[in-house]
Amino acid sequence: MSRRAPAKPAGSGEPQAPDADQAVLEELRQAPPQQDDDGQPVWPAADPSRPVGKGNPPRGRRSQSHKPRATHMEVETRIAEAQLWIAQRLPLAQIREKAAQNWGITNIKTISRYLALARQRMVEELISDRRRHQAEQIFALNDCARRAMDAGQFNAAVGAFRVIAEIGGLLRAPIKPPEAKS
Repeated sequence: MSRRAPAKPAGSGEPQAPDADQAVLEELRQAPPQQDDDGQPVWPAADPSRPVGKGNPPRGRRSQSHKPRATHMEVETRIAEAQLWIAQRLPLAQIREKAAQNWGITNIKTISRYLALARQRMVEELISDRRRHQAEQIFALNDCARRAMDAGQFNAAVGAFRVIAEIGGLLRAPIKPPEAKS
């Protein structure tokens, strides 16, 4: 059995190294697909008819619902799907339902690992592609401002243009001066 160094928790705020990222992926591939009522992982059950003794460990039999370890592509697809669910701001209970339906995983800890990795990748993508994200937001706000002006909602259009200026770095100070404290 190979021993790995413990990986940093995915939600620690620090970017993980690529080898730590691989360790998390490997851990997700080896996670059990289900859990019991207490949240403990359920592995294929041992055969109770065989006594446990020296040189005679219990041998588990694969259940009918046993799925083989997830491939690299399946893990990447699950992470991308988790990113979509996070972007859609789905409630955690609904995400767990979808994970059980789509992936066959009911283990909350495994689902949480996928979500943490998806969040981490979303942050890394936002940091690395910041200019592209800014351009997308400015384009969307321009469209919003045009539609607001067409509808006669000029306050909304001015607000959209103000946010565009903030994103573009043209507006640094608040428009209204801070109120005096009395």
